[in-house]
Amino acid sequence: MAQYTDRQSNTASYASRWASIAIREQLAEIQRGIPSLPTPQNRNELAPITDTLDKETQKSSFNVGIIGAGCAGLFTAMIFDYLNERFKLNVTYEILESNGEDRIGGRLYSYYFKDVPNPGPHDYYDVGAMRFPNIEPMAPTFALFDLLEMKDSSSEEPKVGDLIPYYLTGPNNPQLYNDVRVVPKVDPLPKQGDPPKKEKNDSPTAKSFKVTGLLDWYEDEVPSKLIEDMIKPFTDKLKADPKKGWNFLMKFGDAYSVRQWFSKLYDYNTTEWLETYSYGTSWYDEALSEMVLEDINFAAPLNKWRCVEGGSQEIAKRMYNRVNADKNGKKTVTFSKRATKLARKTLTWKDEKGKKVPDDVVVRVSVKDEDKPREYDAVFNSAPLGAMQRMDLRGLNLNWGTKQAIRSLGYGASCKVGIRFKSLWWLKRGIIQGGSGKTDLPIRNCVYPSYNIYDYDPEKGVDKPGVLLCSYTWSQEAQRLGALIHRDSPKDEDELKALLVDNLTRLHMKDNSEYDKLHELIWGEYQSHYAYDWYQDTGTQGAFAYFGPGQFRNMYPWVVRNDGKHIIIGEAASAHHAWVVGALESAVRGVYQFLFAHSGKSVNFKAAVEAYNNDKIEQPYGPLPKEFDRTEDVKPITGPDVSDDAPLKHVAGDGEWARQQVIFEKIRQQQGGDQLDLAAVTSEEVKPLLEVAAAA
Repeated sequence: MAQYTDRQSNTASYASRWASIAIREQLAEIQRGIPSLPTPQNRNELAPITDTLDKETQKSSFNVGIIGAGCAGLFTAMIFDYLNERFKLNVTYEILESNGEDRIGGRLYSYYFKDVPNPGPHDYYDVGAMRFPNIEPMAPTFALFDLLEMKDSSSEEPKVGDLIPYYLTGPNNPQLYNDVRVVPKVDPLPKQGDPPKKEKNDSPTAKSFKVTGLLDWYEDEVPSKLIEDMIKPFTDKLKADPKKGWNFLMKFGDAYSVRQWFSKLYDYNTTEWLETYSYGTSWYDEALSEMVLEDINFAAPLNKWRCVEGGSQEIAKRMYNRVNADKNGKKTVTFSKRATKLARKTLTWKDEKGKKVPDDVVVRVSVKDEDKPREYDAVFNSAPLGAMQRMDLRGLNLNWGTKQAIRSLGYGASCKVGIRFKSLWWLKRGIIQGGSGKTDLPIRNCVYPSYNIYDYDPEKGVDKPGVLLCSYTWSQEAQRLGALIHRDSPKDEDELKALLVDNLTRLHMKDNSEYDKLHELIWGEYQSHYAYDWYQDTGTQGAFAYFGPGQFRNMYPWVVRNDGKHIIIGEAASAHHAWVVGALESAVRGVYQFLFAHSGKSVNFKAAVEAYNNDKIEQPYGPLPKEFDRTEDVKPITGPDVSDDAPLKHVAGDGEWARQQVIFEKIRQQQGGDQLDLAAVTSEEVKPLLEVAAAA
């Protein structure tokens, strides 16, 4: 029998640690219930697993299908290209994208205004991902940028694909709540290469906007301070002692929504005000644990944010160009190919007596308007869960937990509207360094692009047309604005246009006497617009994963659990969901699970798995996401004959939780039910765990 001592990785983000605990809890429940596996009755004492599987009938080549040419799908292909070259895996792949080539990238989507007079290099806006903080949890994203030759630029004329400063806030950014306009005093950030300056941001309060109904001691407090006060007990404990901090968060935080937790101290109107000012209506329905982890993981100095010159879709275009080279005479990325049905098929061979013997399992994918299904050794499914739900998945024999996550895991609503104007009128009004205007009007957030701030310079005679992201909404506001958005925008959107111009006027006018004049100016400057509602997108049916109370702890382990045959990837299948880095990490984890599941069939696969296990895969293709690393080393059982400093018998390995997920899912699939029958698990089936436990 083995005993384990905690050894938490110093490089794991807090979100990864949270995910690791959720996965470990599920594995502990499984191990405790298997009679043939003599595991101590303690969730922290789990039997370890072999690094690779025992040798079986060898297979010389593998063909995988990848559903979706978004960030996760494209990166999966890039990983295979890298591993094929380094380890001679001989894996071919085919990417099935439901959209046309113009929409390569999924939610890396930039809209370009082409049907306007004199279109220029900045006549676009990012409909999807648009900003990237250069902080430790985002290291894989910036490693990808390096690989794609996307470099930081301080030039006033950067090249397409360069990373340029993204300004979250800037001088003269207006705020309008309760029909009261306030312009906080914000100093311009230093440009790249200039010495840093201390960040200054004069934040208004409810009292500044004459918002009433709050308790007296809250009405003149800065919203960010009130929010910090409610989550600080969790963040402080997590930083001081992660293990105790997690226990505290799980006990008091994960079962609550933000709204429920805030109501323990704040009155109703204070909570409503904080949600209105800081996020959007209904945003506080998210799990409190999500807010805590977002705060502790993604807080980044203002000068660490970047955006992509030419639009974030440039990331996907460069990924696409790397993986879509002709291979054996055909393209690897196919467009307008919507997967409609997936099913497992067991291949057999006949023994000397003519009896059919099970050999291997393939996954068959039916594609709309194709007569015959395509057949793969494994499928990486990067479709967002809303789109995945419309696929016929009965033939995959998914477990109930995965089915439940596909059906009910929360996705956030989001809309964006960009307007192309004849001139950058907002720069002329002193909004000279990006940022955003905030309001309780329907447009909610008006984002001033960081990429066109040099397109107006009266001293140089520069006065170009430009695009303003005039509305960025989430949650209920997005659902309401979405009712005015046509799938063929800007068709039949006269009401939306009128609303946008009215709201922009009210946000930017200095007082009511200026309304008519400014409204006429903005209306006259208007040339075209484009609006997008991510819930109307049939390929996504939501903007990003938005976990409700208890969902991450209870659903995430099911989303990432597989037997190496049908592998769910994408930002929702990551501890860092809603970010590009989440899509990248999900692809790394998915490829690793596929390699481990087939490591007995190929010595080259085994070599690749061992490289991942020993952290020998370079970024961005590795390392494995930290939530799948074991955080305890194995020691002999303590007792009178064993000292506390006894040598380790098994050092915690990278990816150990992912390997255990594969093993247990393999067993369930062999059993045939949609739930693992723990009592029926044999010693032979858990041999990869028993052998290592015995050695320890």
